Amino acid sequence: MMNMLEQEIIEKFRQLEPHTRRRVLFFLEHLEQERPLSAMELMRLPATERQRLVQAAIVSAADEAFETFEAYSEEGINE
Repeated sequence: MMNMLEQEIIEKFRQLEPHTRRRVLFFLEHLEQERPLSAMELMRLPATERQRLVQAAIVSAADEAFETFEAYSEEGINE
């Protein structure tokens, strides 16, 4: 027997459009994972969800201190 919360979740899920159901499924599958998504996983997402995740990553990295460096040709290494 399902509890009230499970019943409510199922009812709300049934009312969703198919593309939104896929987003919910993806969310549930990755809910407990605390790792970044691979490029392949990102590409499997609907474009709007992929864009949302990438924008969120950019915003969260805004306060990061990144080290910048310059690339040199082999000729410039000994200079």
